[in-house]
Amino acid sequence: MEIDRAIAVRIGSAWRKKTCRTRKEAVKRHTADMKVVIDRNQHAPQEKLIEELNRVNRGWANYHRRTTASKTFHACDHLLYLQLKRWAKRRHPNKGGHWIANKYWHVDKGQGWQFQSQQAKLWKHGQAHVQRHIKVKGAASPYNGDLLYWSQRLKTHPLCNGVKGVLLQKQQGKCRWCELLFQDTDVIEIDHITPKSEGGGEELSNKFLLHRHCHDERHARRVNGICAKDPIIEEPCDGKPSSTVLKPSGGGDSLA
Repeated sequence: MEIDRAIAVRIGSAWRKKTCRTRKEAVKRHTADMKVVIDRNQHAPQEKLIEELNRVNRGWANYHRRTTASKTFHACDHLLYLQLKRWAKRRHPNKGGHWIANKYWHVDKGQGWQFQSQQAKLWKHGQAHVQRHIKVKGAASPYNGDLLYWSQRLKTHPLCNGVKGVLLQKQQGKCRWCELLFQDTDVIEIDHITPKSEGGGEELSNKFLLHRHCHDERHARRVNGICAKDPIIEEPCDGKPSSTVLKPSGGGDSLA
């Protein structure tokens, strides 16, 4: 048991070292890519430089945002600032630091100094919110028919391209009638917000998902003249005093 634990510790330590080494190499490659873009636009307008940097930075950050990358993103932003400072100084070697800062960096409300112009703004790595990867539960498969589960995990998948899959994502897995989350065993039905008999169409904006029992309750209320989500009212006969004596139908024996 102790030997197995020692082996596990060594494997974990080696994996962490390999991960850190891979992350450092990725940051070095990305820093080099940013330098290439900046050097290529040494005499280009600021808007063009920002456009190319945003394309490179956004793609790299979105690729790595599912890892523990918050500190790495802030480090990349600091390296980018130093590169841009050097870029601006090379463009204006006879100008002071205050003049350069006022020309290329501007104060944005709540965000401090930003490298931006009137038409463009630099996108920072820290704007890519880190998203933890959630493991697939059990032996679940995208092809096992569990549309509810996979519509919440996948954005592009054949199961989620249908009307029901799109509506599940739009409603965040909740029934529009009872506002409860759908369960794996629930029967889900598509209903029209405005019925077709009242001029409603087949467009996606006129459809929503309901539990089968919620669907039945909604239509039962409509048949009884009660609008959706209206409180249940009493029957017209409720509140009327009931007669304890039967009236004769006319001419017959009153006890018959």
